[in-house]
Amino acid sequence: MSDAWANTPKKGGRIVMANDQHGPNDTLDPALFTSAIDYFRGRMFYGSLTTLTKSLGYEPELAEEVLSNADATEWTFKIRKGVEFHDGKTLTADDVIYTMNRHLGKDSISNASSLVGMVKEWKKVNDYEVKAILSSPNADLPIALGTFHFKIVKDGTEDFSTAVGTGPYKCKEFKPGVRAIAVRNENYYTDGGYLDEIEHFGIGDPTARLNAFLAGDIDAMVNLPPKAIAQVEAAPGKEVWALESGAYIDIACRMDMPVSGNKDLIMAMKYLMDRERLVKGVYKGQASLGNDQPIGKAYFDHSPDIPQRMLDPDKAKYHFDKSGIGNTTVPIVAAEVAPGTIDQCLFLQREASKIGLNIDVKKVTTDGYWGAVWLKAPMCVVSWNMRPTANIMMTLAYKSDAAWNETYHQDPEFDKILVEVRGVTDPAKRKEMYHVLQEKIHNDNGAIIPIHRNYVDAVSSKLKGLSYVPLNNFGGAEAPMTMWLDD
Repeated sequence: MSDAWANTPKKGGRIVMANDQHGPNDTLDPALFTSAIDYFRGRMFYGSLTTLTKSLGYEPELAEEVLSNADATEWTFKIRKGVEFHDGKTLTADDVIYTMNRHLGKDSISNASSLVGMVKEWKKVNDYEVKAILSSPNADLPIALGTFHFKIVKDGTEDFSTAVGTGPYKCKEFKPGVRAIAVRNENYYTDGGYLDEIEHFGIGDPTARLNAFLAGDIDAMVNLPPKAIAQVEAAPGKEVWALESGAYIDIACRMDMPVSGNKDLIMAMKYLMDRERLVKGVYKGQASLGNDQPIGKAYFDHSPDIPQRMLDPDKAKYHFDKSGIGNTTVPIVAAEVAPGTIDQCLFLQREASKIGLNIDVKKVTTDGYWGAVWLKAPMCVVSWNMRPTANIMMTLAYKSDAAWNETYHQDPEFDKILVEVRGVTDPAKRKEMYHVLQEKIHNDNGAIIPIHRNYVDAVSSKLKGLSYVPLNNFGGAEAPMTMWLDD
């Protein structure tokens, strides 16, 4: 990167940014956020008690101070004074309590309620201080509250047709599956939000998205196809924006259904993944080997002691024969929800045919995919963003009662260890427990995870101040805070 990236930010200018997926389920309700396009809008329009850093720690945001008791069963958040919502209302403890209560209880609509399932109660101490009372220790609670779903909304908000938050931009227009337009919040309480206006929408087809970027119709795009990296690097006024990450693409097999839940079929498919070829051929090195569990090398609590599963046709044939599937066709629903997703399925299909396993790759559009296919189809492809900690990742997607438990696998012992490890401070014991959790997913779960991918986006050279938080595209969706235009 050139020295210009470190220049003093300038205010002004309008940009157009394109994600890859959008649809009728797009929302401005943070509790219901599902995809990267939701997360980016959330950062434009709202704020959180904490914000996550490049090193995956946290810093205070709307909470100016965060404190805990000795065993991390009680957390105190002192709320920043002088912060206003976009309609002029002052932020107080009532807004925080209302927001957090939307994530609590069995009847919660929140997609991230499992991350705060240990919180028994949110208590108001005074107008600018709240306490979280926990049923079990959780040293990572402030980190969890910096993730995408815990944006602070105004007390009593039920209508999310627009966004009235405390973020650096105000919502000028929002049409689900069409676009959002954001304008700078002139009353933002701190630095950030330098642009006059951001237009933001999705272009599902990767070729169309790339062509729009190269033609100058959009200023930034997510998920640059790996084969186009060299093309963008050679294009005047264009740059590649890449972040190493623990994000991954998996084939989710529902274990509550007869065919997709056949453990030997799943194991056969795991042994049919040509992981090295995917990393080198499809991702052009912008990925690393996956090992059928979500906690890759980018995570602090990654276990290196699980043997790497590789392409092994003999073991695949053994498990396929044992499965009794025979000539039954196995359908996988696939959309290009991230670069290389469909190629991954086609590689699997090709290897499967060599042992007599019939896989039908059913290609569909990305539009509306998360509402119409994911969590519904017996087998489908899924793209997961990295989360700041291993526990948060596994709690979101692998705990038996998680809203996003896409394989529907039930394992009470896994759940018990996952909760207990949150309060463990002994490094050796913690390492052992996280190894067991990862090994359980590796051996028993219906998630087939062949690679961990980097985030590779593309951006106009005029757009400066990019963020590098490795949790999502566009710098962990933190770009609205930091980016500015240098004409």
